[in-house]
Amino acid sequence: MADDTRSKDETPAQGGVEPAPARFLPAFVWRASRDGTILYANPWACKYLGVSSEKLVGQHWNVFVNRDDIEHVLDAVRQMSGLALLRNVDVRLLRADGVFRWHTLHLQATRDEAGEIADTVGVAIDIHDTRHAWELYEASERRLQASFQGACMGAWEWDMKTRVVHMTEQLAKIYAFPAGTGTVTLDELTERVAPEYREAYQRQLDAVLRQRAPFEMDFLLDEQVVPRRWLRMRGHPEHDQEGVLARVYGVTFDISEQREHEERLSLSERRYRALVESTGAMVWSADPDGGIRPARGPWGVFAGPDLSHVAGWGWLDLVHPEDRALTRRKWLDALRQKTAQSLTFRIRRQDGVYRRVQANAAPLYDQYGNLQEWFGTTADVTPQYEAKAAIEARNLRLAVAMQAAKLSIATLDLCDWVLSIEDSSDKRDIERLTYEAALARVHADDRVSLDRYVQHLARGENPRANFEFRVHNPEREQWIEGSALLQRSDAGKPVRIIASLVDITERKRLELMLRESSRRKDEFLAMLAHELRNPLAPLRTAIALMQKDEPLKGREHELIGLMQRQVEHMTHIVDDLLEVSRITQGRIALKREPILVGTAVYHAVEAVAGMAQARSQHIHVEVPDATNWICGDVTRVSQILVNILNNASKYTPESGSINVTVHADDIWVSIVIEDTGSGISPELLPKIFDLFSQGERTLDRSEGGLGIGLSLVKKLVEMHDGRISVESPGPGLGTTVTVDLPRLHHREPHSGATLSILDAPDEAAVRRVLIVDDNRDAADSLAMLCETENHVTRVAYSSAEALEAAQEFRPDVALLDIGLPGMDGYELARRLRPKGDTTPLLIAITGYGQTEDRLRAQAAGFDLHFVKPVNVESLLKALSARAV
Repeated sequence: MADDTRSKDETPAQGGVEPAPARFLPAFVWRASRDGTILYANPWACKYLGVSSEKLVGQHWNVFVNRDDIEHVLDAVRQMSGLALLRNVDVRLLRADGVFRWHTLHLQATRDEAGEIADTVGVAIDIHDTRHAWELYEASERRLQASFQGACMGAWEWDMKTRVVHMTEQLAKIYAFPAGTGTVTLDELTERVAPEYREAYQRQLDAVLRQRAPFEMDFLLDEQVVPRRWLRMRGHPEHDQEGVLARVYGVTFDISEQREHEERLSLSERRYRALVESTGAMVWSADPDGGIRPARGPWGVFAGPDLSHVAGWGWLDLVHPEDRALTRRKWLDALRQKTAQSLTFRIRRQDGVYRRVQANAAPLYDQYGNLQEWFGTTADVTPQYEAKAAIEARNLRLAVAMQAAKLSIATLDLCDWVLSIEDSSDKRDIERLTYEAALARVHADDRVSLDRYVQHLARGENPRANFEFRVHNPEREQWIEGSALLQRSDAGKPVRIIASLVDITERKRLELMLRESSRRKDEFLAMLAHELRNPLAPLRTAIALMQKDEPLKGREHELIGLMQRQVEHMTHIVDDLLEVSRITQGRIALKREPILVGTAVYHAVEAVAGMAQARSQHIHVEVPDATNWICGDVTRVSQILVNILNNASKYTPESGSINVTVHADDIWVSIVIEDTGSGISPELLPKIFDLFSQGERTLDRSEGGLGIGLSLVKKLVEMHDGRISVESPGPGLGTTVTVDLPRLHHREPHSGATLSILDAPDEAAVRRVLIVDDNRDAADSLAMLCETENHVTRVAYSSAEALEAAQEFRPDVALLDIGLPGMDGYELARRLRPKGDTTPLLIAITGYGQTEDRLRAQAAGFDLHFVKPVNVESLLKALSARAV
């Protein structure tokens, strides 16, 4: 076979042994010695290199290996050690046409007798086309990934039989899956959809998959997973031979910016439409040559339902004859200039009346700069025109009035900045001087601000209504107050500034005196309050000591009680004085915390209950929602409410009534206190919050105080960012005080606290439950709650109804409201269960939740005490319990 493929004189060079199969291999084969000298090259190698075997043998193998790859070959040879005498390496080999092509080089070494590497056989397989194709594939893949990333797009494939989703890295990033995520389930994909869109998303997806056609759908991702992101999914379903949905593949991309742009565009369109409609303007468009196309709506109202006579250039026939030529010329000028224009003219309405209108037109161009059309609005400005004329007439009357008021009139002509000052006492005496000379007469500290005011006014701005400044006067400091207006020409150009000036030096002196007097008053009040505390402290101590002595006789007991009451009254007055002083001087800092309004109101009512009871007055409290909160100082809020309630009781006759109502909206909690007392006269009402302000006293001075209570209350309410108002129809018709405090959207858990220990039975027992509450909604809802546990209920809305129902119903448990009208819950508890009895089980349901309230309930015989709103679980458990 060797003789068939080579000449007789062709032998292996330098005694090299030719590998038997190498001659017939369609691959590059050579053998080289340890130093790299080629000992043999097969015919394929010679043909590839374009070199004969005789010329090739004896050369170094690096003559046909790309020099950048030589080191890779040497590294492969050096790594041959031990039994590992085979290595592969990719190299570029020089072809006969001078082109390097990629080959995979398989190297195999042989050892000599000493065990060293003797020579190496290399077999090179051409992989150039394969490698090139792979590089093209990788480049294409990189471009595809770059395209996906640039477009914020990812590809996916759903296996509908396994419900597994295969996705690209970019899509995993869009869905906010962890880096490296390549597969997820369909359920995990659906969970990424915003909860409010999830049901609609699944319903729409099911519908499009049933259609067996490409689909597209938009959805929003869950904002808890990723910031607000809208996605658009385009997919194509595939079915197997049986028609079963097998897989769905497609792409998903981020359209958040597009949606945001569409929403802004839609909002802009709505704003524009609302703006045009609100102005009542007549909208129109026009061809580039000027023929208008009126839009229906306001045009139909103005010109009539048939707009054909208005279209094109027909609208000019409606223009007033005196304005027609000028209006036509201006419109033609606008068409030639192709710039926005504004025209004012008179036009005839369908009823024949001419109205003054203002037409605004703007050219619209396409992307190439070509005029497409005109867009315009025409608005009826007759009212504005008439108003302007009326304003000018009013200004003239105002100027005349200023001259008649004995004021100095200053006129600054803006053409030459010369000031004319006209003394009101003598109109013939007019002083003229330059603006700089007049400004030099102004006090140095006020000169800059006055000049700035004048300059702003001269430019057509309106800095403020009035101004004040001082002028040089060797005898005394002289203050001037003025007001100014800018007069314009018919063309709208500023012409002059006219100002009225009055000497306010005396008023300024009185203001300083009042301010100093107020400061001294505050200091005196603070000093007086502190000084009065010194004698009060030992008086109170002495009274306490006297009460601890031997039992006092009747008259002595009365006298000491009188002294104690008067000391307490005087202490209260001193406290009010000190509080007013502290607030005025800003020395009170609130300790704010969440406050339950119902609790605060009930505490305040309890504080004045003794006073009201002594005067046989009835206090009704209505707190529909006991869970309203405010943020304030507990002590100060209590001080506000107690002070108002004290006033209400003090000025309400015996057997009168006081109503306290609380209601709230999203912003305010309002506490309204109404009484049937003496009321307030219209003369006093505007001054009711002034310090030391008070109504008419009785001869025995039994009513009223120093008149500092409401002043103190107002200051405390304002410190809580609240507001207070007082209303009264008049003397003898009662007073209504409303306190509004900012609502705190805050909730605190409430739970019932037991007054005695209960043992829960092994099995829940059915109870007969009597529910007593004057709030019908509260009572009825509580009854329904009990009935859900199979308890038998009876509802009563007053103490009298409760006593009557108890005789027939014989309840096992009684749920009693404390704040009942007439007979309160404490007295009702005593009557329902006489001393020594164990039934019924008494449970207090109340808005009073402090320690003293619980102790009072326990003293009245209650077994349990729950604060509104009631903890349902605790209450139901209590209903099925047995008292120890």
